[in-house]
Amino acid sequence: MDGRDEDVRRRGPRGGVTVTGAGEAEAVPDRAVVDLGAEARAVDAERALAEAGLCLDRMRAVLRDAGVDDGSMRTTQSSTWTDSSAVGSSRVVARLGLQVTLRDVATAGDVVGAAVVAGGEPARMDGIRLEISDPTEPRARAREAAWADALARATQWATLAGRRLGEVQWVTEGGADVAPLRMGRTTGVAKAMSVPVEAGQQTVSADVTVRWAWDDSTD
Repeated sequence: MDGRDEDVRRRGPRGGVTVTGAGEAEAVPDRAVVDLGAEARAVDAERALAEAGLCLDRMRAVLRDAGVDDGSMRTTQSSTWTDSSAVGSSRVVARLGLQVTLRDVATAGDVVGAAVVAGGEPARMDGIRLEISDPTEPRARAREAAWADALARATQWATLAGRRLGEVQWVTEGGADVAPLRMGRTTGVAKAMSVPVEAGQQTVSADVTVRWAWDDSTD
């Protein structure tokens, strides 16, 4: 082993370049997660809770008729409090939450609208977010795009430095995320309605940081 090889063995590969690449991929959301609720006022907590509970029962019945199974519905934050804003009297307010996952985005608006109408005045819709149920494939495409971006950046830096890229020394993955699309809040209404839901596309992103050594080999 000559002196140069011994130096490399002790200190590792000399120099190199570290870059971060970013990539994105588009995908169509295939499910809607809806936050519903019932908010009722009464002279005491028992009556307020009963009215809110009946509202949710009516909403659940419509959801089940639309093919939503019980496993796709779950209770969310529920609470009671006293509203003393009315002059000379106070009322107890009961709020019950229900989160529903709908696996047909095309019909989600009609189903949500029918549920809110069936719930009556206490019914609330706090929001809808659209999601990709299995982001595996778009995330893989996003990672490929991130790698290509990192390689292009590293190649440019190597060219500017008058060097050539050698072997990859390490790879660190950054974020890989899907940003949910959100819609707004709706209160109970007294006639048939459909909440507008457009699937559109979501962007899946990925970041990767890669370290390349310089290629010090001679031709």
